[in-house]
Amino acid sequence: MPDIVVVGGGPAGSMSAAMLAKAHDVVVLEDHNVSGTPLQCTGLVSPDVVKMSGVNPTVLNSFSKLNVHFPDGFIYSVDCKSERAVLLDRSGLDRLLAEKAMDAGAEFRYSDRCISCKVSKDSVTTVTESGKEYDSQIVIGADGHNSMVRRMVCSEPPRMQVRGIQLDVKHTFDDQDAIDVWLGSNIAPGFFAWTVPYEDTVRIGLCTEWSCGIPADFLQTFLRKAGLSESKVIQRSSGKVPIGLQSRTYSDRLLLLGDSAGQVKPISGGGLYPMMASAPYLAQVVEGAFSENDFSARYLSRYQKLWKKEIGSELKHGFTLRRMYNNLRDDELDGIRRIIDTPFVHDLASTATIDNPSSMVLKALRNIPMAMRLMPYLFKGLFR
Repeated sequence: MPDIVVVGGGPAGSMSAAMLAKAHDVVVLEDHNVSGTPLQCTGLVSPDVVKMSGVNPTVLNSFSKLNVHFPDGFIYSVDCKSERAVLLDRSGLDRLLAEKAMDAGAEFRYSDRCISCKVSKDSVTTVTESGKEYDSQIVIGADGHNSMVRRMVCSEPPRMQVRGIQLDVKHTFDDQDAIDVWLGSNIAPGFFAWTVPYEDTVRIGLCTEWSCGIPADFLQTFLRKAGLSESKVIQRSSGKVPIGLQSRTYSDRLLLLGDSAGQVKPISGGGLYPMMASAPYLAQVVEGAFSENDFSARYLSRYQKLWKKEIGSELKHGFTLRRMYNNLRDDELDGIRRIIDTPFVHDLASTATIDNPSSMVLKALRNIPMAMRLMPYLFKGLFR
């Protein structure tokens, strides 16, 4: 029997498998027929994520500018003067990570969905739709927002969910160095919309908070707003993103990684950086469990302590900011913009990273006069 079963052959499953397969027999169960499809991510990451991946994905474009379109039409522009984000061939990244895991010795079983896990004293049995059973010492749940393994670990659903839709359209933007983000309840209620150019293509999308309706209902309005309503659609994708930390990411013989663990940046919905920052701790604790022959929840709880120490503060603060943003009206967002449109905040924004956005907000709030002016909006966001 395998030592480890990884449920999910996306980036989280592949990365954990690559780390563990050198010393253990690892089987990866993936319900799609190949890693990397369907595409369910923009692929916009920091340069640090490329380094952390350990592979060399294709970079479609890089960016140093951000334009934020507020509901009243004002565009808040930030020029960081140096590269802050890159757009990856995300499907290609997933395939490279899977290949790395296979090279390390992991065995991928495609087109076979995991439907149940049963934990016993001496092993955990994983059952697939085809009727195959795998007995292993431990199971890694890397099976995304609708994780079956998560339901075995923690019965509570994600604290918040957003739904997204994304298109690649044929169009050439003059400024290839800028990401544009749109705010407003008539475009992307409870989240935001975006355009990301690369060569003669624009990746355009939006997310909506679960209670605000499906994103497709807002797509045509946004396409017109962005001047892309007549552009030819090359590719279309959609997906769901869980927002908010899970209270438990471990149980007897079970661990969660990536979206299934709620390791997602609440402000942007990006999951690659939190997952990649957490994966080494998962591998460390799993190796320790084999060394000690202890796969109990008590031992595996070390994983949660380690990854939360690394990124928990940013994800917690980010969730608070996400909840505050979702509670504010469009005119209140415009009011905040008028307050923060200062050289001080522009300087802060130009040095910020997309992996730790809440730290910039906390630095801005240390400016007492600005914090006092923002206080009414903060209270409305927190307590409305």
